[in-house]
Amino acid sequence: MRSNDPRVRLVGHLHGLAGYNDKGFIWSRHTPEEVQGHRRQAQETIDKLVFEIGEEAFSADLLRKLRYGTAATDAFGSVEEQARRELGTGSP
Repeated sequence: MRSNDPRVRLVGHLHGLAGYNDKGFIWSRHTPEEVQGHRRQAQETIDKLVFEIGEEAFSADLLRKLRYGTAATDAFGSVEEQARRELGTGSP
């Protein structure tokens, strides 16, 4: 079920992105260009969700990670975990 809550959508997006960055791009047999395209689209989604949620909902540290690409390349889920804690969304 898809949530209308942008906080839940952001955490879910970060969860899927971490899986993709871990090994998903290998399993998908994506070329380096396709990986870059996927990450670019992922960053656009992050930017839209941050705007929808409002920057004031995030710590300066998390906002920096979301805005400047750390989240789009995170393979460990650390940005997802931080977002879940700060936004109070619980488990994905």
